[in-house]
Amino acid sequence: MSHAHDLRISMARTLDGIAVLAVEGELNLTTSTRLSDTALTVAGDQHPHLILDLSRVPFCDSSGLNALIVLYRRLKAGHGSLTLAAVPDRLTRLLTHTGVNRLIPTHPTTDSALTTHPHATSGTDSHTNASRHSL
Repeated sequence: MSHAHDLRISMARTLDGIAVLAVEGELNLTTSTRLSDTALTVAGDQHPHLILDLSRVPFCDSSGLNALIVLYRRLKAGHGSLTLAAVPDRLTRLLTHTGVNRLIPTHPTTDSALTTHPHATSGTDSHTNASRHSL
């Protein structure tokens, strides 16, 4: 990443109305709006259930945390869902200390998030990691 303010979001997989978005970069005041806007656009494009792969998120401040909470609430209001996967230790501690881990489900990997998701039924991807594209 060339700048601390960069945030990259790519569609990693889709399955049964579930989209896995890979997020890379810091979630902060500068980037949190981009995460929310991109995720809500994907949700509006036939993928109301989102899994965010946060394995490449080295930092999250209160703005990033708020963006996750607001995104969760907006998806839920639209009969969708938000799940977090591959959450780094530092962010896991933040989610735990703030109680957000009781609101937004987390999984150790995107595969475990997909296999246990209540809306995943077909078992076949329409996009795979090989066809990942930036949003």
